[in-house]
Amino acid sequence: MTLAEVLLLTGGALAYQTLSYAVPEPLRDTLSAGAGVLVPLQNRLALGLVLRIRNEDNPEALGYPIRPIDAVLSQPLLDESLLNLMRLMERALLCSPAEAAQTVLPAGVRYRLRAVIELVEPLPSLRSPAQRMTAEAIQRHGGRVSLAVLKRELAAAIWQPGLRGLREKGYVRTSYELEPPPPPPRPEAFVELTATPDALDAFFASEAGRAPAQTALLMHLLEHPEGRLPRAALLQATGVSPQALRALESRGLVRIAHAGEEPVVAPSPPPALTPAQQRAVDSINAALRAGRHEAFLLYGVTGSGKTEVYLRAAAECLRLGRGVLMLVPEIALTAQVSQAFRERFGASVAVWHSLLSPAERYVQWLRIRRGDAPIVVGARSALFAPMPSLGLIIVDEEHETSYKQAHAPAYHARTLAEARACDANAVLLLGSATPALETFYRAEQELLRRLDLPERVGGAQLPETQLIDLRGKPFQPISPELLDALKETLARGEQAILFLNRRGFAPMLLCRECGYTPMCPNCSVALVYHRGATPFMLCHHCGHRQTPPMVCPQCGGLEIRPFGVGAQRVEATLQQLMPDVRTARLDRDAFQRRGQYLQILSDFRAGNLQVLVGTQMASRGLDFPHVTLVGVISADTGLYLPDFRASERVFQLLTQVIGRAGRREKPGRALIQTYNPDHPAVQHALNQDYDAFYRQELELRREVGYPPFVRLVNLLSVDASAPAAERPLKQLVETLEPQSGDALLQLLGPAPAPLERLESRYRYHLLLKFATDVEPAEILAPALTQLAPADRARVQVDIDPMQLL
Repeated sequence: MTLAEVLLLTGGALAYQTLSYAVPEPLRDTLSAGAGVLVPLQNRLALGLVLRIRNEDNPEALGYPIRPIDAVLSQPLLDESLLNLMRLMERALLCSPAEAAQTVLPAGVRYRLRAVIELVEPLPSLRSPAQRMTAEAIQRHGGRVSLAVLKRELAAAIWQPGLRGLREKGYVRTSYELEPPPPPPRPEAFVELTATPDALDAFFASEAGRAPAQTALLMHLLEHPEGRLPRAALLQATGVSPQALRALESRGLVRIAHAGEEPVVAPSPPPALTPAQQRAVDSINAALRAGRHEAFLLYGVTGSGKTEVYLRAAAECLRLGRGVLMLVPEIALTAQVSQAFRERFGASVAVWHSLLSPAERYVQWLRIRRGDAPIVVGARSALFAPMPSLGLIIVDEEHETSYKQAHAPAYHARTLAEARACDANAVLLLGSATPALETFYRAEQELLRRLDLPERVGGAQLPETQLIDLRGKPFQPISPELLDALKETLARGEQAILFLNRRGFAPMLLCRECGYTPMCPNCSVALVYHRGATPFMLCHHCGHRQTPPMVCPQCGGLEIRPFGVGAQRVEATLQQLMPDVRTARLDRDAFQRRGQYLQILSDFRAGNLQVLVGTQMASRGLDFPHVTLVGVISADTGLYLPDFRASERVFQLLTQVIGRAGRREKPGRALIQTYNPDHPAVQHALNQDYDAFYRQELELRREVGYPPFVRLVNLLSVDASAPAAERPLKQLVETLEPQSGDALLQLLGPAPAPLERLESRYRYHLLLKFATDVEPAEILAPALTQLAPADRARVQVDIDPMQLL
């Protein structure tokens, strides 16, 4: 018997279970893995994904009756490329088929189906009035109509017996397909953004304050993935009058278009390339034209024009008739990057990330799948966009840890991007000013082809840097030296960024009389103190929130106050020292409402803000032409975390944020405050010397045996009971320890994780080191199967982890 292993995508409590179904004779030659099928489940039909097809000599051994597949969707849910990614995740990351499918397929696909009725035979004269009226309704729609339309046009007393009779005679067949997205509310009129960045800058600089209604319209369009919205929906969302829209149109910043018209984006002429950019573009384009898989590392200093290289390579890829996938590390960066691509390529750009609503993601998924958007820009999840002919994958800021998914399947987008590029015979382009150590090492081993951009574009110079030693000085978030530099910068009409990678006002409250600190009741961390209209304490891990105590709960003392500094405190201090300065804060708290982030960036770019206080969101890929000063409030944040990558992360963050200064003709300056001025990560960032940091860090890792000289696996076991969390890891040690040798080099643990308790559950981890030529999953899989099901469910497998906390 030919069986299909089907992963149920719907079905209530049985969803994401894998069951076997018989493949009917007519489907045996056409059904393939990746197909969407409707299968009987209890007393209804459920949507499923065919994982594989196999022959079974003894189907009775499965222990349940084998029922046949009822219907097949007209188009597959997954193509071969995405199926291969699913299988790779199952095999290499030890995740379940359900976890892999939930990662690859957008949620909307699980329920957006429609039945389609199609005439298949020339119809003779029909004697039944119900059959005749049903057939005529189908013919009115060209011989093919959805069941939903048929139900709307005919009474149930007509279409039900009519359709049943036509089916019995073989005159119609029913197929199932993904439902197309609903039409826009007012398809006759759209508003689309046509302004260039310079035109937007000029408007925000001179008119934003005087024309708030026009500003609101522009901001709403900038938020939208395609920069294009129905006119009525735009006016309703912003609450402004049509006159403001007409004013924007007369300025040439927007265009009123009608349904069926292609969006028009004002063309942006490409700038002249530097010799280094030209060499990089030539190398990438040669690989694209050859139609072969090749992997590149574009290693360029901050401000060296990596984005322009991406755009030129994308243009060549489109000319060759293939698609481009552009990954960025932050959802917040998709607006800036997608705008750059739309200016060059118009309406052929789709945006994909997890903050889109399920309906928006489904629309984009269908649009990409049909080939209407050959360029996709998005964060980590965009890796699974169903692109029909992929030719180029770009991973910008490839060193960022946000490319690693924290929950199962714990994939790294960079690794899967390389696998997908190889499978599609596409070019992979990794870009960074501070590449991950493993990536740079692979380039040295000639596993990646390195392309260097050693200078900034337009003759701009790297910023001058200065260290401010805080040792032995009274604590203050903004030192006198930094304050003087701020005053000088703002007096010249320029802008500044103050960087501190810590949210909130202070990392904790501290009683100065007894040392008490309020802790999260669910996690082994202190509650972070936030100021606002009503101050509160918040756990940044589980979200627990409570009111700060007025007196110490432990000793009754009154000296319980904020201790340490966060981004809120820096902003408050700046407003106290320079009350007339226009400031804003850019961190996760400013990104809670969609569009808030874009509003801050637009105001800063337009000059409406003078100083931006930011966490690591301000360090990633942002380009502000008038920023000439960067102040790092504390270079020490994160230096001494119990993680072997701590120094690398601090070096990367410092180098990236320093690189925000002086990116045009005006020289830049960066001041770094620290209590650890001699730390190698701080010193090398001060000198902006990646090569020196890389050489020193590489030798340290070689000595102690960490990547890139070994492969790591972090096994994390979680349970409400500490002994229950530790138990499966002890069993794994007993199973794996006899196998240690040339492949499995070392077992460390089990031990409590550095963050021992999160969300009321205890966490234990076991760290394994493998040889670099070994696939850890092949050794781990048999050991994990020996665990009891309840214990296996406790264990999370993270192969090649990015953090060990």
